[in-house]
Amino acid sequence: MKQGMFQVQCGRWALVFVLSLGITQASSGQAVVERAMAFGQAGDWDDALQTLLPQMTTTALQSDAHSWYVLGFIQKELYKTTERNDADSPFRLEAVSSLQRAWELGPSRDDATSIKAALDFLTRSYLLDAIDRVDGFTMDSDGEVLALFGRYEALVKTMDPTADVSVQKADVYRYLGLANGQLIIGLEGAQLEEEQTLFDRSVSHYEAALKLTPGNYSGLYNLAITQYNQGVRQLKRIDHETSMFELMEIQDTCVALFEQALSPMESAHKVKPERFETLKGLMTIHYALNQPEASERYRRILDGLNGKGR
Repeated sequence: MKQGMFQVQCGRWALVFVLSLGITQASSGQAVVERAMAFGQAGDWDDALQTLLPQMTTTALQSDAHSWYVLGFIQKELYKTTERNDADSPFRLEAVSSLQRAWELGPSRDDATSIKAALDFLTRSYLLDAIDRVDGFTMDSDGEVLALFGRYEALVKTMDPTADVSVQKADVYRYLGLANGQLIIGLEGAQLEEEQTLFDRSVSHYEAALKLTPGNYSGLYNLAITQYNQGVRQLKRIDHETSMFELMEIQDTCVALFEQALSPMESAHKVKPERFETLKGLMTIHYALNQPEASERYRRILDGLNGKGR
């Protein structure tokens, strides 16, 4: 009987010991989190990371939403202070991963608000990086820009699967269309292969934008201008050394480009019937296609607008 009681009592001691050990581990883990937070409040983000990160492998912290939130916040601040200009910033990727882990574990109401704000900042940083890469665009940068936007889109949908980013995506495609077109202007000499590559990409980007936002005036107009200008560039290659065969080939290419430009210019005109640049574009394209009556019709409309002071 005594032996049985002794065994039960030992079992109770063992249970108490296990529970006490769990409490000690949890307390120790929280102390680490608090030390990391203290370093962060002092602006010592490196020390904050070195304090917390090695301890995140412990069972107590692995399953603690608050600990992952603090880690993600530290990584976010390190991205802001040390890697802000790095499109492939490791700290940004790690911050996103940590904050998403915190969200999945069910954070407190206050932490949930802060996590959403931090993820929103990181998400928008990818969109801003994509736009910045367009502003400083160089040849073959299309993939980098679209990859950055892809990360933005993925994060938006992680937080809200029903979110629609088609308008922002169309904007990025239009920016890329314009950027490639501007690079063509900067080409020197007869760099025909590079010119054709940039032209094809420009058209492709505008068409992708229009699939996302059909009837967009800017996309339609810029697509038409891009195609028309490419035709004009072909005509400028004709000189006294151009053979008859080459002349016929260039003329056919120009006619095809002008015809391609006509459709989006007409669509842009339907969207905004009294826009001066669209009417001028239609007048010019019809003239280039040797369609004087149509060209004259738009010229008269332009004269009427000029008479009204536009």
